[in-house]
Amino acid sequence: MIKLFNTALYPPYLFTLALFTLVLSGCSTLTSKENQVLIKQTPQQRIAKLQQLQQWKITGKIAFIDTNSRRSATLSWRVNEKKDQQQLSLTTFLGINVLQLDSNANNHTIQVDGKTYHGKDLAALIHSIAGLTLPTQALTYWLKGIPYQESDDISYHKSTQLPQTLSSHYNNDLWQVSYGNYQQINGYTLATKFSIKKDDLLIKISVNNWSVAD
Repeated sequence: MIKLFNTALYPPYLFTLALFTLVLSGCSTLTSKENQVLIKQTPQQRIAKLQQLQQWKITGKIAFIDTNSRRSATLSWRVNEKKDQQQLSLTTFLGINVLQLDSNANNHTIQVDGKTYHGKDLAALIHSIAGLTLPTQALTYWLKGIPYQESDDISYHKSTQLPQTLSSHYNNDLWQVSYGNYQQINGYTLATKFSIKKDDLLIKISVNNWSVAD
């Protein structure tokens, strides 16, 4: 799977990606469910339940912010952990697809700017095409608010017992994830707002819809 975004310069043909230079405020439109009663669980109970959640899809907005630029796009990401499959799509607000990823185990296909690329090492493929590091393997855990590896450190809200922050030393880099706006989705308590930070890179994800299947 993948690793999060690098600040490397992108090849010129990838600047179709510049089409999604929307402002960060584009990530703020969500249906409010703040009055929803959330299931009370201990952190251990919550982790055990969410470890069973292996098929899910999110749609929403994603923004990438570093010292040199701000970019955002509409996000659609479907993951089937049972079959080791995922499909990730980024589109502009006009509906123009700027990146399409299809992964089946170790076979990965990426379409960018009208060109198609294949590879066995997804992290290397993403980096060679776009200079990007997108750790989707870890993110499939982090978005659920559960640790990817035993050394991940999660801080919990005193009253709700839901994750507030997660810190992970992933591939020798320190990643920090912040969570907000929890909602109840088919018996799972999941966040819909995320801030993911590494060095000077900040990624914000705002989920409009979680679809889950057991």
